Amino acid sequence: MKVRTKEYRKLLMIMGLSMLAILLFIMIPLSYGISLPSGYWILQFLLFFLLISLVYINTNWLAPKFLFQKRFILYYSILFAACILIIAILSQTETWLKVPEAMQSATSTNAGTENKVSQGHSVSFYIFLVEVLVLGVNISGILINKWEDENEKRIAVEKEKIEMELSFLKSQINPHFFFNSLNTINALTYTNVEQSRNALKKLGKIMRYVLYNTSKEKTTLTEEIEFIENYLDLMKMRISNKVSLEFSTSLTNTNRKIAPMLFLPFIENCFKHGVSGMAESPIVITITDEGENVVFYAKNKLFERPVNNEAEIIHNHSIGIQNTKRRLELLYSNRYSLKINKTEGFEVLLKIKPDEN
Repeated sequence: MKVRTKEYRKLLMIMGLSMLAILLFIMIPLSYGISLPSGYWILQFLLFFLLISLVYINTNWLAPKFLFQKRFILYYSILFAACILIIAILSQTETWLKVPEAMQSATSTNAGTENKVSQGHSVSFYIFLVEVLVLGVNISGILINKWEDENEKRIAVEKEKIEMELSFLKSQINPHFFFNSLNTINALTYTNVEQSRNALKKLGKIMRYVLYNTSKEKTTLTEEIEFIENYLDLMKMRISNKVSLEFSTSLTNTNRKIAPMLFLPFIENCFKHGVSGMAESPIVITITDEGENVVFYAKNKLFERPVNNEAEIIHNHSIGIQNTKRRLELLYSNRYSLKINKTEGFEVLLKIKPDEN
């Protein structure tokens, strides 16, 4: 569809220029009612060829290089110089072909030198007006095409953003998390009923957040932090005493809004690759302020886990992080920085500038 639209626009441009050429260079001269000399028609076709060449150069080189880069003075200076050059070429060609004398003979008039000079100035001014008209139509077409191309790109980005968001919402929390949490809660009903009730409430809040808050484009930091706390509380029930979890927040304004579940992939990564039943497994997660930015920091050790094949390794270590990077680029382009360090364990430092409300 996009290709057809561009071809249609080009066809309209060609048809428009053709009609303009027929009107200016054929129909108007024929309306004089006299037999014009061959030199005159050579000048007409030369003017048409030079204008077409100028339009082609302007469309494919001048406009992208100067107009689109907002170098307006240089751009219009080049076009003005090109117009003057065309007039000079036509004037010289007219002298070579002796068109004025041929025209005088055709009209059976004897104009004086003063009239010849005046007529020359009038013709030059007429040619300049034609050049301005053609370039005006050409520049308008270029700007319209550029606007349509940018609009198509914006629509494509918005579509990709929506598709990424839908894919993100479907895959953010691993279904095993819910199954394992339910199994943990079920076990607690035999040993600690009160704790099982609290765990069930937290799981219900997480599911409510996933179902309702993630359907929104933004959520407050307060809601996001509450979601993270509930998630971590449930994870604590499943991890061994070898894991020490430190989670802290220090925010001056928790009403600022961010994309929902933005930090979860990095938190999941801590438990997926940073937990061992045999060795000490420290996990540190903080959310703080730094000027206008919200800073998320996470650090954990890396423990090798047995995998079935190479594809699973790639999936575990790459897909989640790559999706998160893409989501950050779509939602916070030029408003975030992400640093990942794997020198000593796995360390993530994410800074984003969220919306105020």
